[in-house]
Amino acid sequence: MSEGYKLLAAAIIKQCLLDYREALLSHDIITTLECEQFLRSQWFDFMSDMNGEKLIKMMREEFA
Repeated sequence: MSEGYKLLAAAIIKQCLLDYREALLSHDIITTLECEQFLRSQWFDFMSDMNGEKLIKMMREEFA
């Protein structure tokens, strides 16, 4: 993946995590589910070597 695509992927993931944090804090169930769906998706796996389930668990422990 070229540098530009890596930066774009990082920005997409960062925005998802920011949105997810806000959704957890405000109890926005729809956005929470959308973010979790993305973090469990093949698209996320393609863009990242992180574990989406672990991110979900960490975020829920900290912000839910």
